Amino acid sequence: MKSLSVGTSTLYMTMASVGQKIISFVYFAIIARSLGAGDTGKYFFALSFTTIFVVFVDMGFTNVLVREGARLKQKISDIISSVLYVKIFLSLGSYIVMAGVLLMLNHEFETQTLVLISGITMLFDSLQTTLYGALRAVGNVKYEALGILVSQLVTLILGTIFLYFKLPLYFLMIAFLIPSILSSVFAGYIAHSRYAIRLRPRYVREIVRYLIPITIPFALATIFGRILSYADSVMLSKMAGDVAVGWYSVPYKIAYAFQFIPFALIAGLYPRLSEYFVDDTKRFSEVFNQGLRYLLLVSIPLSVGIVVLSTDIIYTFFGNEYEGSIVPLQILMFGIVPSFMNILLGALLNAAGRQNMQTAIIGSMMCVNIVLNAFLIPKLGPVGAALSATIGNWLITGISWVVVVRTVVLEHVKNAWLIGKLLISSAVMSAGVMYMGIFDISVMVRALVGACIFGCVFILCRGVTHEDIAYFKSLKT
Repeated sequence: MKSLSVGTSTLYMTMASVGQKIISFVYFAIIARSLGAGDTGKYFFALSFTTIFVVFVDMGFTNVLVREGARLKQKISDIISSVLYVKIFLSLGSYIVMAGVLLMLNHEFETQTLVLISGITMLFDSLQTTLYGALRAVGNVKYEALGILVSQLVTLILGTIFLYFKLPLYFLMIAFLIPSILSSVFAGYIAHSRYAIRLRPRYVREIVRYLIPITIPFALATIFGRILSYADSVMLSKMAGDVAVGWYSVPYKIAYAFQFIPFALIAGLYPRLSEYFVDDTKRFSEVFNQGLRYLLLVSIPLSVGIVVLSTDIIYTFFGNEYEGSIVPLQILMFGIVPSFMNILLGALLNAAGRQNMQTAIIGSMMCVNIVLNAFLIPKLGPVGAALSATIGNWLITGISWVVVVRTVVLEHVKNAWLIGKLLISSAVMSAGVMYMGIFDISVMVRALVGACIFGCVFILCRGVTHEDIAYFKSLKT
């Protein structure tokens, strides 16, 4: 079966991720309003805690599967069989360790139940990620896109029903578990039936020996990155309590909701970067520069717009109880641009075989982030956690950029002109949005009008050229 182009792959993942994040945002808003800050804090802590430990289930094997599978398609069955074999032991070990650490933290019984059920869900999430990774390697992400969207929709339906009938809190974790199991079955069926990929866990000695040395830096980078992303919530829980976690969970979920944009791009871009690095270095640089401009085009106006509308967003969607979420949201949105860049920069370094450097960067920033959280959370609570995350994102971007300039040919002038046009357009958009606020216009209308203002000004600034349009059309061939 023919693989999808970068443009088509990105389109599929973007459309699915937009739908998934909209559903996820609505679902989380329902949860936050229904449970209040305290129980929302318990719920978010459970997800954050298990997400840290489940990273040990994958250990970077899925990234290696995608990269090596794209290069060695004839061996994809042996590669995924070996990965599944190793992950059986990693799954058992990770869950046991997670349960042990949970007991040592001495949380109340309800929180422990949430974590243990969430842990099972995360195991199936890791399985489906690997199965979809095999499909990415052969160049088809449309089934993953469908699975993402349907899975989130099922979670919304089940979770809303459980909330309506006021069932115990752990039923919200069951609302994640059921679609995760179904999505894993679906991904496995497609991989086997459409691409004849064998999914029987099997120890293939030469494959395992080949993969493990490659996987180690990926594993460390994944572990460091996961701790970097979720340590703040766990530390908040112990240092500031469940309500503080609830306040922080809202801006965190809003900021994270837009991560689908770079991840959708990377879903189609990463296999191609891995391929072009070996076969076509000119194309390698072209694809990276276009990806960079695409992320800048989205992230700059997005961050500016949400900062301007932050107060109205919190009050409209979550209520007055979450007033403590406003300042953390504003701070986190200042980190959106570097967080988008970091996903692309990390993919470039991994595709270029510089995963050791990527691991070192993420590991060092993880340590910095933990120190910042330990210092700022006791003084500032959720605001301190937001500051730590934003500072960490900018530091990662700065350090990664120093490495990337030695790996790829950058179009500095073109990129700088784009940033200037984006800043001008965003400034005009902000002025328009703030002016509309005087007349008590709803946040949704202001957001839509603001987007239109940005688009008009950006076009007048000649932000999109015929060359850009022609290039994106060429991605479909």
